[in-house]
This record gives sequence, structure tokens and C-alpha cells, in this order.
Amino acid sequence: MKPILLVGLGLVLAGCGTASQHDTAIKDAVANRIFLYQSPNDGDATLTIVRANGLFGGGCSSRISIDDKFAADLEIGEQATFHVPSGQHTLGLESSGACQTGPVRVDADVSAGQSQQYAINARGTALSLADRR
Repeated sequence: MKPILLVGLGLVLAGCGTASQHDTAIKDAVANRIFLYQSPNDGDATLTIVRANGLFGGGCSSRISIDDKFAADLEIGEQATFHVPSGQHTLGLESSGACQTGPVRVDADVSAGQSQQYAINARGTALSLADRR
């Protein structure tokens, strides 16, 4: 009886120590939560905004704005790509739900054909240019 109990306990602990794909994979946000800049045009730049996965932040939604226009609503572990005209843009982040915070703003200056990636932490409270090493 004891060997069976030990094997069962070992399997349970092994399952706790591994991360599933659900915990690490970033997926595209569903189309009905992305509202602006989805069709590419000549001379556009590409902005991708990625919200991290994590244990905290599951009850929070990240409202993304571009130039003060509601662009998307991201959940934990989601990303959205926007095709914006080249030039200066202001990206905004407001969290709702359990992690409600005030607005965060970041300036993005992009040239035609350029791509930039921005990161939101898992809690949905910070937005920054992603580190591209």
C-alpha cells in the first residue's frame, strides 16, 4: 500500500512542477475584441502588443488605445497586431476588473515598414517597449 501511495504522491508533485502550454503560450486575441488598424496599407508600420502569461491577472482585462481610440481588449496570454500609419502614436493601457489601474501611456514613433513590439505585464498594469536582444 505504501509504494502505491508514494508513486501517486510523486506523480502529483511532478504535475505541479511543470508548466503547461496554456501557462506559457501567447495566442492571438479573438477578432471580436480587436477594433482598429487591422488592414495593412502601403507605408504602414506594425505594432504588436503582447500581454504576458502568469498566475496573477486572470481577472483583469487590458483595454488598449491608439491615439486615444479604443483599439483592443486583451486578456492574459494574448497579443494583437496593428497596422498603423508611419509617424508618432500614443499607446494607452487601462486595466479593468480585479486589477483596475489608471491609464498608462507610451509614445511610439514608427517608420514605414518598421515593426515594434510592446509588452504588458501579466497583471495588466504596465506597458513598455519590448526588449529585443
